[in-house]
Amino acid sequence: MPASWGEAETRHGLGDASALSFGQDVIDGYARQVRVAGQECAEQASELVEALEEASAAASGMSAVLASAVPGGLMSGPALTECAALLARRASDCATETDRLAADMPRIAEGSSPPTRRWRVVSPAPQADALVTAIDGAEARSAAVGRAVSDGAENLDGVARSLGAGAHLGLAGLVTDGGWFGQSGSRARGHIADAAADARMLVGACLFLSDVLRVEGAHLARAVINWDDDDKVHPGSGDHTEVIAADQALFERLREAADALAGAIDPDTRPCIDLSGTTDDDPRAIAELWHSLGPADRERLARDNPELGSVAGLPSATRDAINRTRLSRLLDALDGGVTGGGRAGLGRGAAADLAEAGPGLVALADYLDADPSRHLLSLHADGRAVVASGNPDSADRVVTLVPGTGSSLADVDRTGDRAASMCEAAESTEPAATESSEPVDAGTEACVSVAWQGYDAPDSIIEAGRSLGLARAHAEDLRTFTVGVDAVEAMDGDDAPHTVVGYSYGSATLGAAASDPRGLAADRMIHVGSPGAAVDSIAEQWVNEGSSHESATSRRASDDEVVGIASRWDAVPWWSIVGVLGERPGTDDFRGLSVDVTEPGAGPSSVRDSHSTYFDRGTVALSELGKLIADTD
Repeated sequence: MPASWGEAETRHGLGDASALSFGQDVIDGYARQVRVAGQECAEQASELVEALEEASAAASGMSAVLASAVPGGLMSGPALTECAALLARRASDCATETDRLAADMPRIAEGSSPPTRRWRVVSPAPQADALVTAIDGAEARSAAVGRAVSDGAENLDGVARSLGAGAHLGLAGLVTDGGWFGQSGSRARGHIADAAADARMLVGACLFLSDVLRVEGAHLARAVINWDDDDKVHPGSGDHTEVIAADQALFERLREAADALAGAIDPDTRPCIDLSGTTDDDPRAIAELWHSLGPADRERLARDNPELGSVAGLPSATRDAINRTRLSRLLDALDGGVTGGGRAGLGRGAAADLAEAGPGLVALADYLDADPSRHLLSLHADGRAVVASGNPDSADRVVTLVPGTGSSLADVDRTGDRAASMCEAAESTEPAATESSEPVDAGTEACVSVAWQGYDAPDSIIEAGRSLGLARAHAEDLRTFTVGVDAVEAMDGDDAPHTVVGYSYGSATLGAAASDPRGLAADRMIHVGSPGAAVDSIAEQWVNEGSSHESATSRRASDDEVVGIASRWDAVPWWSIVGVLGERPGTDDFRGLSVDVTEPGAGPSSVRDSHSTYFDRGTVALSELGKLIADTD
């Protein structure tokens, strides 16, 4: 943004207040939003700069230990320092520019001119464990900052859209119901959009750093730990070859981040990539291709494909950032606030679908706002979404719940709470963590729960009981979701267990997803209160496994991988006798494990509510679920 913008506007007489179709106080409000967005961008980035500097210092400390084996030390240390310095400069520029722009906006709107400010950051740190901890911390911080700055970028974009929202083509021609017009308004919107673009570049760099530190950084950490373990047993015997190779790989990826932060590559100059055609929509192939791309290619793909956040195989932090931006714009369209006339900018059918999905999208936004650590892993304008309690890519275990009849985004909080209760139950059955010499993984969450509202559940028991149509409609989405989570999570060399739980009609969706011979990527499939699993036998249930696209295979599920849980007083499983929804897991005909979770003292009166209490804390059902989930290591 040119420093002389304010002066140029005044000199050429473009700051004409008559070009405003709303009051000066509104411009003041938007100016405050611009300033806050820039400041938040800088504050978030400063925390990441500190984490990167700590990782660099830890790498330097490790270099001293490796001096005899690795002359010159680890190259990734200086590369981390360079990324930190470039990030600090970029974030400072972002804060400075938005601060100047915020100061200019009210002056120009009434006819006048501009000042500036800067910030700095420092850090410390000291060897094998320290390096592992620092890399984990920097990876987690990169993801968190990328997601947070993405919100700031969208806020800036939102201001730019709002300033021009009053001008759109209606049925009777140009409609102006509020906005800032004329050359000064146009320039203001342009400069704010430029600031948003700069912020999005920072977002891409942060998410790229997170991805690289999670994969290449983890490989370096593992190589260093292996070297250290060998050297402790037989001093001087540690094999440094793996360390050098891993350090070189991390260094090269960090150089890509540095080039992006230095503005060396313009996303507009990058070729368009057909992600779907190149990978045949295989989540494992998508994960590998995405990870191979640099920041500019990723930014180009995300900008050209607003639905990219729902593609299985992308890192969860990236999906969340893209989907939150999309959710914001869908809500904007719902309110009629987007440039182009809000819903008037949508096709008639799309506008109707959006209006119908509106209450669910609002509930989803409230649910995400209640806990910023939640990740929006999939979003569809028709009211389907997938929300995780944290980042599945760095979890020790993942539990996904497919809800049943009557569920929708409007009650995503209930599905999310039920999924979280299973994580709690699993954690409570595991031995308490004891002190060990192992470094603490700053970016790891013990258990991440996922509310998979990725299908249109039947509205009533009658609708649910007569057809598998809704279960099969999005079964492939569930299958690819699990494969995508597994593909991304396994890239760091660790494989966290993933349990998928189908509740009520969700059991039919789970069974339908696993009936595809390509397989569901789950360590255990649990059917709770199942009316039928869409198939008649465990012979029709498949598991997808493999650490890469080339090594991926599928096989039939074994008896202990498919579990049926039910209370004897739950009437819903009795429906499987009819056969419309398939056989119920755990029966003699279907096979698999069967777990009876009838509460002590339960009797005929329990028929009324036994189907709805499986996930209630303190119940036999939840305790057994916890044991089954914890048993998947």
